[in-house]
Amino acid sequence: MSIEKVVACRISGVGEDLVLLHGWGTNSAIWQGVETSLAQYFRVYCIDLPGFGKSSELSTYTLTSMLEAIIEVLPDHAIWCGWSLGGLLATYASYAYPHKVRKLIQVCSALKFVSEDPLYGVEGAVFENFKENLKTDKNKTLKRFISLQAQGPISSKKDIVVIKKSLQNSFIASDEALLSGLDLLQHTDLIECFATIKQPCLSIFGAYDALIPEQGRLQMQAILKHSQQVVFEQSAHAPFISERDRFCHLIKMF
Repeated sequence: MSIEKVVACRISGVGEDLVLLHGWGTNSAIWQGVETSLAQYFRVYCIDLPGFGKSSELSTYTLTSMLEAIIEVLPDHAIWCGWSLGGLLATYASYAYPHKVRKLIQVCSALKFVSEDPLYGVEGAVFENFKENLKTDKNKTLKRFISLQAQGPISSKKDIVVIKKSLQNSFIASDEALLSGLDLLQHTDLIECFATIKQPCLSIFGAYDALIPEQGRLQMQAILKHSQQVVFEQSAHAPFISERDRFCHLIKMF
């Protein structure tokens, strides 16, 4: 079944409602293997974020405007699982729309990606460079970002192949969605929001993730002590690809 309004939403499986939100530069196709596995246990909602995949653009991109678009096609009291940029949205939804989110799962998603201290995040210049390069060569910039996500062991290098393959026959995101998404990654700070979240929370990270240093992970654990945190030792920024079976088992048991 498919719903296409402001956002495209693919629904599969039967069971407890589970929402999957992709990251920057990709779309819901990134969840293909995960969706198939989890649809045995959940009713899975795979969303194309506004301006990505088959979804329409927004006139203005903020966390609020993006959430207002997608919550219209999503059930109440669902489990929200968000990767990277999708994790920012899932986290903010837990704070701003608690009736929509029963449990929160963050996948390689920081509360604040940018930090002046490299122990806690990446430099703002990283995102500025991506934005400048995006204006001159979109495809090359997307490939570079995908490569950044797979730094680490040989197993995570295979993530690049899987990500590229999953996106081969998909719609490329609009320029506005890509630039606005980078702005959100660069400037969003959800530390204060995260501290007030009451829902059960599971944070999944990759040990080799170049975007979220270890101290950043530890800071999140200190802010929300009731959250669970799991680090995938053979993964970089996409543990749901590098260690898919373990990832799906963890979601099932949460």
